[in-house]
Amino acid sequence: MKTRVLLLAIVLAGFGSPSAALAHASLVGSEPAEGATVAASPPTLRLDFNEPVAPLVVRLVGPNGEALTPPVKAKNESLTISAPPLARGTHVLSYRVISADGHPIGGSLTFSVGAPSTGGAGAAASDTPADVKAAIWATRLLIYLGLFVGIGGAGFRALIAQRQLLPRGAEQVIAAATTAGLFASLLSLGLQGLDALALPLTRFANIEVWRSAFATSYAWTAIAAAGAMLLGLISLRAKAPAPVGLCAFAALAGTGLALGFSGHAATSGQLPLSRLIVFVHAVCIAFWVGALVPLAWIVRDTVRKGRSGEGELARFSKLIPLPLGLLIASGAYLAWGELDRADALWTTAYGEVLSFKLAAVLVLLALAAANRYVLVPRLAAAAQSPPGRSFALATSIAAESVVVLAILGTVALWRFTPPPRALIAAEPSSIHFHGDKAMAQIDVTPVRARGADVAIEVLDGKFRPLAVKAVTLFLSNNAAGIEPMRHDAQSLGGDAWRVEDLRIPTGGRWRLRVDILIDDFDKESLEDDVLLPRAPSG
Repeated sequence: MKTRVLLLAIVLAGFGSPSAALAHASLVGSEPAEGATVAASPPTLRLDFNEPVAPLVVRLVGPNGEALTPPVKAKNESLTISAPPLARGTHVLSYRVISADGHPIGGSLTFSVGAPSTGGAGAAASDTPADVKAAIWATRLLIYLGLFVGIGGAGFRALIAQRQLLPRGAEQVIAAATTAGLFASLLSLGLQGLDALALPLTRFANIEVWRSAFATSYAWTAIAAAGAMLLGLISLRAKAPAPVGLCAFAALAGTGLALGFSGHAATSGQLPLSRLIVFVHAVCIAFWVGALVPLAWIVRDTVRKGRSGEGELARFSKLIPLPLGLLIASGAYLAWGELDRADALWTTAYGEVLSFKLAAVLVLLALAAANRYVLVPRLAAAAQSPPGRSFALATSIAAESVVVLAILGTVALWRFTPPPRALIAAEPSSIHFHGDKAMAQIDVTPVRARGADVAIEVLDGKFRPLAVKAVTLFLSNNAAGIEPMRHDAQSLGGDAWRVEDLRIPTGGRWRLRVDILIDDFDKESLEDDVLLPRAPSG
């Protein structure tokens, strides 16, 4: 009883954190704005995000390509950068921060002092090298194998096999998956540091890399995963029933906790609820996936060695409906929380990964249903387990294992694909148009479920507010076959104008034209190709 209470306390402690988080940080504003031209060198620069972030690397690249590392202060959702006197021309502010889900976010913005440079400033690198990304994907896949195949297999032994030894081949596969996952979880910490600082693999042993890794929420995921897999190995080695069961159940709980400490789904919305649902989802996956390897060996042994596996098959078939139902329900809830619209399943990278996963899960469910309602009953009804029926069931379980491997490899790609829920709060597009008689500073801010809001500030050639009679936007996209759409801006007084509920049906490169009616006889037309985010109206 004391052991159960202790395990429950550990699980609940993993959920006890601040009540809400947006989980994937996005830049939502800056001073100066992207593409802006300011009259004089600003003493400070500011980056505003949609949630609190911690700075990792901030660089300021001048017109001559010289890079500086200015002092940075973080307060709530903003970073304030103390800028030295800046030369005339175009500057690039490159940043890399860590968000609540443990994922590094990098980007750059450009602004000009006095006037834009002829050649512009060279951007500082802010993306993770391709070989580091490949290594991150590989270690994530090994960690998933360790958590689900390894720890899940240990759980099968404790719960389904009733603490009896599994076939030797199954024990070896489960132990190998757990060991590989244990080492991968430790290696992933160094890769997390490289990812955080956008450094190459050659810097893996650098102390700053590891220090940065331990400063992120992913460190708790790696530590919890390593601890869970260590418990799983102890459970596999143990002979006495008590340590087998205790370590196996603690390892299963550690699987749920590990995935609940970081990641998109675990750190979105109401944090305790999100983590609880991720916990349930992970444990149910481990219960299902962990059974595949031992069941495949057990079914094989029914033919080769005359071993009866009907007990394990019957117990698993009896227990699996509940975890499977919880798995589907929790997965649907998590997917709903990450998507902001149905067509995100095929219009975003995150959605494409999810779509492939859902298709693979449907195949997996079909195989599981065939096992549960056709192959297992036939095998149980046979007086002497005909080899053909055993082979059919073993083949079906092997096919399930292949599909599971494809799913885990696909899910590991989510590290590099922020969910649409996070993208909807992405950085507003800031556009600066410079004309002879007038200039326009335009900020396009996507608003969930109602298009985008456009703020327009009209200035004269000396950066002074300019009162005009009318402002009209024209938006077109020839590649998408969209003819110019006209939007008359509403005056907010002085030099401020606004367009609400602007519908941008597809993200990408658009032709934007701004007609500024200065007076009855004078009009300035400014236009250029700009990159705009998708902002549907519903």
